[in-house]
Amino acid sequence: MAGEKLRVGLLVDSERASKYVYDLARWGQEHPDLEVSHLIVHGPEAPETSPLGKAARMLRTRGAILALERVAFALLSRFETALILGRSAIHRDHFASFPLDDVVPAQVRIVPLVSKSGFVHRFSDEDVARVANLGLDVLVRCGSGILRGGILEAARLGVVSFHHGDNRINRGGPAAFWETYYRWPKTGFVIQRLTEELDGGAVLLRGGYMTRYCFSLNQADLYTKSNVHMKGLLKRVATTRSLPDPEPFFPYSAPLYRLPRLHQTLAYALKLGARLAGRAANRILRRRDRWGVSFSHGNWRKSVLWRSREVAVPAGRFWADPFLVERAGRTYCFVEDFAYEAARGHITALEITSDGVAELGSALVEPFHLSFPFLFEFDGELYMCPETFQAHQVRIYRCVDFPLRWELASIALDDVSAVDSMLFPHGGKWWMLSNIDSSGIGDHDSELHLFSAESPLATNWTPHPRNPLVIDSERARNGGLLVEGGMLYRVAQRQGFEQYGVGMSVWQIAELTPTSYRERFAGEISPAFHKGLLGAHHLSATGKVTAVDHLRRSFVP
Repeated sequence: MAGEKLRVGLLVDSERASKYVYDLARWGQEHPDLEVSHLIVHGPEAPETSPLGKAARMLRTRGAILALERVAFALLSRFETALILGRSAIHRDHFASFPLDDVVPAQVRIVPLVSKSGFVHRFSDEDVARVANLGLDVLVRCGSGILRGGILEAARLGVVSFHHGDNRINRGGPAAFWETYYRWPKTGFVIQRLTEELDGGAVLLRGGYMTRYCFSLNQADLYTKSNVHMKGLLKRVATTRSLPDPEPFFPYSAPLYRLPRLHQTLAYALKLGARLAGRAANRILRRRDRWGVSFSHGNWRKSVLWRSREVAVPAGRFWADPFLVERAGRTYCFVEDFAYEAARGHITALEITSDGVAELGSALVEPFHLSFPFLFEFDGELYMCPETFQAHQVRIYRCVDFPLRWELASIALDDVSAVDSMLFPHGGKWWMLSNIDSSGIGDHDSELHLFSAESPLATNWTPHPRNPLVIDSERARNGGLLVEGGMLYRVAQRQGFEQYGVGMSVWQIAELTPTSYRERFAGEISPAFHKGLLGAHHLSATGKVTAVDHLRRSFVP
């Protein structure tokens, strides 16, 4: 009923759980529109927690080979925790457990009827009735076991659960391992309403993030980020009192992934060693990512990029994120100008002529990093919205003397971690597309957010109700905005396996209203147009000139 809090129960193995479940429980107790009223504990009363105890149990139930494989995988996890996660302020407690009963005192213990395989959990009619009598709106599965039977309908809206993998291509587990093993560009997750089908529930929300170089780090990132979206889903359900419409079902044709065999764990350890050695070699040899810019004359659709002219970038710097603008029949370009020695970027102005490119000087310098100098016009004046995430703001600057003098005009968003914001008018409103790090761990590549206001200089931008519009590291981050014949095209960056900006795609904004947003795929651009390129992530055009940036890895003295 309207005005009542959404009543949530957590299905857990014990009164202690991971930091992610603990965080979800605490958040639920503090949110004004919902409450985590009960823990539904369905694990053994005295669970085995020591690695040797778990191995002994596995030896008894599954045999020597599977026990050895589990021990090998546990040792790998411990190695990565000590070497990598232990040095991370964010993830060092990834494998730690926390007391849930300090947060949610009310609990009900039920006894699972475990299948011979040890994976499927059913519950007696009496236990299902005990849970149903709690009057919960939704159950959130936070424990182990494949749930089947009446428990799936014991709450008004059923059981909602994570699957930490893209269930179109990866069902099973371990979470975030196989993506790293096979170097997949992104690691996905879904939030689903559970059905009788393993990892084949009704998908309510889907997302994906850039795959990290080691599985423990990849898993920690994935758990942290997906937890944010579970909270967002529960907030929406608390408002609407119903689950969102699920995705259509589609056949699953990939294998069921399982704990890696012994030879696969050893192969992964060798791969990880090679990756760590490669990273160390790049540091020792001072091989750094270095972006550059190329220009071609003509319409962007007809550009043949291997004919584009690459600009020589001064030593010790790189240029990226080109934005073009015409003034008095001349073409100018504003770029991120990153100095390695200062480890900070500023905005530089260039002029493009038929003979080449002239560097005009620094257009905007701040005591924090600047990049992505997005340009737009309003009331006959030129404005710039550069990336200023180190200031925790989205800032708008006005040009007071073209091209090298700019002043702060407004702060569109404050106390926010946002990058690559783009502003444009449409349908009587001003809109801002921005990439926001909702998880607080520095990932600006995976979420696209939309805001609206009456003016681009407003300080009270309204979030779109469908935020985030996109949760996908292969298309969320902005890489430019193209206007052609009244149509808007958003350039999107594509991230790869532990690699930023491996390519880009172009999406037509097909529908944009205060309640809806829809894009249509228009095409893809890969970094094959010059020799030795590793990436390309930005496109700008005036109709007469087209600019792209591109990535190489080279020695930086």
